Amino acid sequence: MTPSAPATALNAARRSADLDALADGTATVDVLVIGGGVTGAGVALDAASRGLRTVLVESRDLAFGTSRWSSKLVHGGLRYLASGRIGVAHESAVERHVLMTRTAPHLIRALPQLVPLLPAVGRGQSALVRVGFLAGDALRVSARTPGALLPRARRVGAARAAELVPAVRTDGLRG
Repeated sequence: MTPSAPATALNAARRSADLDALADGTATVDVLVIGGGVTGAGVALDAASRGLRTVLVESRDLAFGTSRWSSKLVHGGLRYLASGRIGVAHESAVERHVLMTRTAPHLIRALPQLVPLLPAVGRGQSALVRVGFLAGDALRVSARTPGALLPRARRVGAARAAELVPAVRTDGLRG
């Protein structure tokens, strides 16, 4: 470690020294987290912020393959619902609830999203999007996440959609 770099700096030299200390048994660890996805990273952050000596081990790159390649989204399982994995979708919604209400309310917030209904989106596709959002809201309710914390999905008209997202294409916008 160079004298100018603080002991908390994350760099190649620090990583090498930390791995050596773990390998030779001179490092003491309170919490070992296996997996650096959104849950593992959150657990490691929580443990370290409580003063616990924490090691996070990831077989690939941090956040590899998680939340659509580390988009930082804590989702409630809609992608699992879409593939028919209802139990996993419910578990994901419950985990999101715990993160939002107990473990990391300081890190997680609702992120409004808008799906523009443009002419290329047919009525059938529009209905499928609506069913998906209703299913997501059912997951929110089943996980007991309050609507005040994570508002339900709702449809907005074309004018309101353009107000919310000024860059949205308005030609043929239905909402």
